[in-house]
Amino acid sequence: MLYSTLASAELATWRALEAYGCDADAMFVKAGLDPHKLHEPGSRYAARASARLWELFRDETQDPGLGLKVATFWHPASIHALGFAWLASSSLQEALERIVRYYRVVTDIERVTLEHLPHVTKLYLHIPSTDIAGPDEIYDAFFASLILMCRHSYGDHFAPRRLSLARPAPVDTDAFKAFFRCPVEFGAPAHAISLDSTQLREILPTGNAELAHASDRIVTRYLAQLDRRYLSMQVKALLIDRLSSGNVSQESVAEELHVSLRTLQRRLEDEETTYKEILDETRQELAAQYVRQSHLAINEIGFLLGFSEPANFSRAFRRWNGVSPSIARAAG
Repeated sequence: MLYSTLASAELATWRALEAYGCDADAMFVKAGLDPHKLHEPGSRYAARASARLWELFRDETQDPGLGLKVATFWHPASIHALGFAWLASSSLQEALERIVRYYRVVTDIERVTLEHLPHVTKLYLHIPSTDIAGPDEIYDAFFASLILMCRHSYGDHFAPRRLSLARPAPVDTDAFKAFFRCPVEFGAPAHAISLDSTQLREILPTGNAELAHASDRIVTRYLAQLDRRYLSMQVKALLIDRLSSGNVSQESVAEELHVSLRTLQRRLEDEETTYKEILDETRQELAAQYVRQSHLAINEIGFLLGFSEPANFSRAFRRWNGVSPSIARAAG
């Protein structure tokens, strides 16, 4: 498989190279990367070349805190519409769920998951055991960027409970403790960051469900185009566009995608999912966004999600969340 990363995600690296006094363009070219792609929307780099860039950068600077410094040049636009979906999320929990759901926009090398514990939510970064994984500084930058995103949305005082890194301790561990403002464990079994669940659930004043939904649609379409082999992503992108019309039968979706119904079912089965599961998952995600929009009546949300009767939507919402849509809206 040819792994890739979003080219614009390396803008922070390019800016950091300049800040260190390096010839950024020359370093990119030496790594096998075309610097012009940094400004081409949706362009991607070969993952191995991106990892090589970081290796060159690390060797050039000999800075143990390189990843932390690169993160300070991060900007939401660097990660396509996912960055704007984050900024428009109603809570940090919703924002993190978007990172988990759409992280493949940034790269298809690593995978991100969440673990919800009684008082803490842990975000794990899963790294494959391959030669394209890249140096430790890449993952330092990932967690540093994540915390800067949280501080941008929640406030500069935001701090995690604990950071665990599956890497040897660098020469200067104090820089990590000062940046994250929490205990930092090195040589851990896995890359993980622990966050206060109460803070994650707080409603953010910058939340905008309509903008978040619009950004989700852009991200989903991008992913559907990124790898046409994944029919499930194409189905999801189509559902997001078509749900409000009510015409979301398997037959109509198969026809829109120019495949037979049997082919649709077989290929989704190969991807370990079904049309029903994708439809249910898409409705659940959109319902969580719509119910926060006070100008939308509960009945109207049901129709936007393609339910023929409001009662059917209410039953589905209870199954997903354990409470009715109106109670969920009142709880914020």
